[in-house]
Amino acid sequence: MTATTRTELPATAQAQSGAAISLQGVSMVFGAPDQPGGGVRALQQVSLEVQPREFVSLIGPSGCGKSTLLRLIGDLLSPTEGTILVNGKSPRQARLSREYGIVFQQPVLYDWRTVIQNVQLPLEVMKVPRAEREERARQLLRLVGLAEFAQRYPWELSGGMQQRVSIARALSFRPLLLLMDEPFGALDEMTRERLNRELLDIWAETGTTVVFVTHSIAEAVFLSDRVVVMSPRPGRIETVIPVDLPRPRGPETRELPRFFALIAEIRHNLREVEHHEG
Repeated sequence: MTATTRTELPATAQAQSGAAISLQGVSMVFGAPDQPGGGVRALQQVSLEVQPREFVSLIGPSGCGKSTLLRLIGDLLSPTEGTILVNGKSPRQARLSREYGIVFQQPVLYDWRTVIQNVQLPLEVMKVPRAEREERARQLLRLVGLAEFAQRYPWELSGGMQQRVSIARALSFRPLLLLMDEPFGALDEMTRERLNRELLDIWAETGTTVVFVTHSIAEAVFLSDRVVVMSPRPGRIETVIPVDLPRPRGPETRELPRFFALIAEIRHNLREVEHHEG
């Protein structure tokens, strides 16, 4: 896939002012404090703003609350404290308005549906006319490089191809925001790097705001405008590191001295966080 110029967002997005995501003093406790052992505090006073069309990655030790934070933004969980706004709305309002798509580590495709039928599923739920949803699904399969596999079934595809189908499905209803929870974590390194480049092409063409959870420092640096470093549980934002690498990014980006310098900076911050907590 080749880099493209970002297309214009729908009028609703163009009219939107301010942050795409705003988190203010967000905390999350699982369980009740009066239960044996008390509640588990997963997040503590998290505040962050993500701007429209920005690509932001969350990184930190296992169990630091990265995925929990993503689920709070996506209205899969409700915060114990604090406020969350998605395009100026509550997460629930944004979900009901279908303003975001979610991609998990596992593609979660239906084996009895073809690739194009899997991509169309959200549009079927929305009762989009058949001709329109088929055309939109074909456009997205072209975008993710799978047009020739439209009539195949998920079990006939590699893991990387299945994840591309999952991304196409998440984009099918043209969301303003894409939430991605370690979508390439189970893939081999070469496939992962190739999908990183393809994801940037998709992001460039759609103009979607992306929040991306990863354990890979190199992946976070390659993809992002900013990298958010989180502390061990209870998760807090320790620092936010701007990524000043030029775009578009390709294989040569990974050879730049600045790429390695940013990796070293983030690794240093993660070690400092772990040392401080220890």
